Amino acid sequence: MATRHDLPPTRISPRTWAGLGLVMVPAFMAALDMTVLFLAIPTIAAELLPSGTQQLWVLHIGDIVGASLVLTAGRLVDRFGPRRLLVLGLLAYGVASMLAALAPSVELLILARALLGASAVTMAPSGMALLRRMFPQPRQFSMALALFMAAFSGGMALGPPLGGLLLEHFWWGSIFLVNVPVALAVVLLAPRLLPRVGGSGHGRIDLVSVALSAGGVTGIVFGAQELAAGGWNVLHGLSVAAGVALLGAFVRRQQVLATPLLDLRLFRSVPFTMALVSIWLVITVTAGADLQFAQHLQVVIGHTPLAAGMLLVVPAAAAVVATVASPLLLRWLRPGPAIGVSLLVAILGAGAMVMVVSAGASASTGLLVLAASVLAFGTAPVFSLGANVAITHAPVEQTGSATAMQEVSGSLGNTSGLALGGSIAFLGYSGSLQSMLPGGLPEAAAEQSRQSVGGALAAAQDLSPDLAGPLIEAAKAALTVATRDAYLLAVGGLAVLAVLVFVGLRNARIDEESDDE
Repeated sequence: MATRHDLPPTRISPRTWAGLGLVMVPAFMAALDMTVLFLAIPTIAAELLPSGTQQLWVLHIGDIVGASLVLTAGRLVDRFGPRRLLVLGLLAYGVASMLAALAPSVELLILARALLGASAVTMAPSGMALLRRMFPQPRQFSMALALFMAAFSGGMALGPPLGGLLLEHFWWGSIFLVNVPVALAVVLLAPRLLPRVGGSGHGRIDLVSVALSAGGVTGIVFGAQELAAGGWNVLHGLSVAAGVALLGAFVRRQQVLATPLLDLRLFRSVPFTMALVSIWLVITVTAGADLQFAQHLQVVIGHTPLAAGMLLVVPAAAAVVATVASPLLLRWLRPGPAIGVSLLVAILGAGAMVMVVSAGASASTGLLVLAASVLAFGTAPVFSLGANVAITHAPVEQTGSATAMQEVSGSLGNTSGLALGGSIAFLGYSGSLQSMLPGGLPEAAAEQSRQSVGGALAAAQDLSPDLAGPLIEAAKAALTVATRDAYLLAVGGLAVLAVLVFVGLRNARIDEESDDE
């Protein structure tokens, strides 16, 4: 039986190159939105006055929805064709972006963010299916995949300066509104530049499995977030328990379905499983720190949104460089040790951030950016090398399922990271602020200040100078504690992951020819 390696070499046409560029745009948009939102949170908090819990939902509701629907999206791509799903997803993304930009309340913003997550989930599986048709040769596909990942990294890098520019001159809704014309342009160009790939019509979508996975993820994240923010509550404890039960039922159902949403046999491979765990855990322990750093530069150090955005380009650029250079590590090291060494570099960066951040407003901006860059440089290879390990250790006929599981790992990592890191930061902030609130502060202002640093800054505007000044200084000191705690979580989590990688991936390999085995 002929393999993909037996295919005759094909020349890549200019239209195919243009199609690759078009497929990269949605990945760029999704990454851009992620980092822009981090930068805009203080402005949104001051304008819409969300509670601490609502602020976390604004950040990660899209990832919750995306994580619960990505396996379903893979089935939809298989049935109806990737180009059609990409176009429909982008149309929905444009509508959701318009709703988010014009949201008059935090509740409607959360709803719009959920719709953004639901529509964005079609982009990765559609793009991957199109790239496999456009670049049939393994080395051609590897090159296209690297550029596809570079588009995501580029969006992460350019998100802060673009977001800072928009926030400097327009209202916060402009960070969403900019997506509308871009999505429309891709939709109009798709029929001209992307191949018409028909769906197979096979692969029944099990709606019960969709409901179980979505309900399980939502129940666990919602309940855990509420418990961390407000202490023990029977309802929220039951939410976590229900989420665990639903995911257990989901796993059992996959074992008996003829066409499951998730083929559990993939997890028999230890390297495959460890690669997914690595992707999930590295995001889980660093996502909260990334969010805190964007706020720290603005509130504690005193940079404008534009200046903070420009500074955040440096660690993002370091991540891009590390992603491109990560295959060079494989000249001297096996994949497991290569990922492990990268994690040691990341631990060094996170530890440096703990020390520098603790200085508060007197910390050097240069040292902060340098430490953040070392952290980004160390974590970036985990994604590129981990993805390669997962694909290599999955059967060829299940490459699509392996790719979908990488998306699930990343989405769940971002969700759990913002929930865990955000909750730890919130507890550090509110606990520290409580002991530093100035005497005579009205209870309404005190409660608003405890919810978020944006709420504290907004409350200070309505107070007399003798109360406003001390409140602002207390909020800055409390945010410093929150940022430090977020990076302490990163240090501990990365250390645990390094041990797991050195042990669990010691026999892993990345071999382009191995998919013939």
